[in-house]
Amino acid sequence: MKKTTYLTVSVVLALSMLLAACGGDASVATNVPAATDVPVATDVPATEPVDSGNVVPTEVPTVTPPLDPATIGDVDTGFRPETDGFSIENYGGEVYTPTGEMFQVTNMTSVEMRRMFGDVVCAAQPESDGTCVLTPPASQWMEQNNSDMSGGHCEGFAVLSQLIYDGKVDPNQFGAASTFDLQIPDNEALQREIAYWWATQGPVRDPGTQRLAPKDAIDYLKIEYSNNPKNLISLGISKEDGTGGHAITAYGVQEQGNGVYWIMVYDNNYPGQERHMTVDTNANTWEYEASINPSVEPDLYKGSPDNPLQLTPDQSRLTVFPCDFCNGTSSGSQGGNGLSAPAPRFNEIFTEGYVNVELQDDKGRKIGYDENGKFVNEITEAKIQPIHNGTLSEVAPVINMPVGMDFTAYIWGDDKAAEIPASLVMIGKGFYIGIDGLAMAPGQEDQLFVDGGGDAINYKTDAEESPDIIVGIEKPGADFELALKAVKASKGTDISVVFDQKEDVFAFQTTSDAQAQFSISITRYDTNGDEETFDTGDTPIQIDPEKLMYFYFGKWEGQGSNLEVGYDENGNGNIEDSEITNMADAK
Repeated sequence: MKKTTYLTVSVVLALSMLLAACGGDASVATNVPAATDVPVATDVPATEPVDSGNVVPTEVPTVTPPLDPATIGDVDTGFRPETDGFSIENYGGEVYTPTGEMFQVTNMTSVEMRRMFGDVVCAAQPESDGTCVLTPPASQWMEQNNSDMSGGHCEGFAVLSQLIYDGKVDPNQFGAASTFDLQIPDNEALQREIAYWWATQGPVRDPGTQRLAPKDAIDYLKIEYSNNPKNLISLGISKEDGTGGHAITAYGVQEQGNGVYWIMVYDNNYPGQERHMTVDTNANTWEYEASINPSVEPDLYKGSPDNPLQLTPDQSRLTVFPCDFCNGTSSGSQGGNGLSAPAPRFNEIFTEGYVNVELQDDKGRKIGYDENGKFVNEITEAKIQPIHNGTLSEVAPVINMPVGMDFTAYIWGDDKAAEIPASLVMIGKGFYIGIDGLAMAPGQEDQLFVDGGGDAINYKTDAEESPDIIVGIEKPGADFELALKAVKASKGTDISVVFDQKEDVFAFQTTSDAQAQFSISITRYDTNGDEETFDTGDTPIQIDPEKLMYFYFGKWEGQGSNLEVGYDENGNGNIEDSEITNMADAK
């Protein structure tokens, strides 16, 4: 695939003089492959190091469950952590050998994205090795999920160990005959497999996950494991504020008397150990004690019907999932396997960094974490997705906001805010919009307004620095990504962006009390998968306070074409013909 970058130099200087002196529920796909191969697009070729034929879906048996779970005693699937679990504990961005040697890990690639959603995620036809250029929203979704895995891969550990035990995945393709003997360091194929199953927690959540009160979870496990002890069930837990998400394998139920039961679990933070969750069916409560490792003080998880257990059988993951963030208009999706969701009800909000983020709608209702880190959930139409990473890190859950619901994000820096840049990105059907590279100080408060359709964003701060404003869109002729960066602006400058997805226009203005300088990059992905970038480089664009500047990015056809730019020089809110110019590619 060809990748070309164009830098404007003298042309931008001339332009500067001329212009300024210038925010669903997915249903399981109905086209699940009937063949005995993996739940992957049927035209994805087998590639190394990932074997695309590593799972054998089977029909869910139709069994009439017992009328009364009380007639069922203890249940035991035969799974044992010391043989059927992994010998290496859950890891984040790197994995360590028993001797202390550190390896960086590889998570999902476009191969895994195709396997999960089909070719609908591709901006162009796939390559012979199974890879493809992803559409901007698909690439952003993968990036956000891969980033969240830096907090841990517990969901992937739990699910993959279950599938190997059930015979759905052959461990030999990853280097050993049993799960416990598999080595993760320097084993990219296995790392990507763990990452794939980790990422299924998002699309499987609504169609395949049961959220049950503790006593109902006991009944459910007894019935399911009596009917089919090989269809293992992952057990998702989180703290009452939605943080600290963790996934473990439930492999048995033991009665302890007086209404108390143990759910026997494999916890991938404790390789080879037999552990249990305590459920009191009389009080309808559950408790589980866990920690990152034996040297760290244990943390007590507990719940009730208000913090239910999340149970997901393996079978619900063996499918090609409908894609909520895909339009299905890119050339890569034409004639390929996979479905864009017909009408997603939610946009997904991802946040990163040491910040507390609280979203507020136009009615004043809130969801997220206030400046003190207290969890608030007042928007009944919205949903919280706890992230099951399992190292007990405080990775913020994904917030699902209804499509079309505008919100303002209040962002507060916590005590460690200065350590890494923060970001907030909303991914919707065929687009994404957000901020990246946000430098926050402890106690700093910024505000970000986001239009519920992804058509506008407004960033407010009292700080000296501004983040990158990033957008991406999937279109029939070509896909685009844009990034706007303030190079020089007055302290406390507000930046407003209009992202017209129908007219393919990107416009912005500022409240800077003096002429501001911005850089912009526009990347175009054509139907062949070729990538070309228009970048202002080291010569920023000049813009006066309250003046609008438009970039007609949809008209830019890459190499040899001009980028049409409009600048509201007279400040009347309209772009006249006399205010339109062309920014040529640098040669």
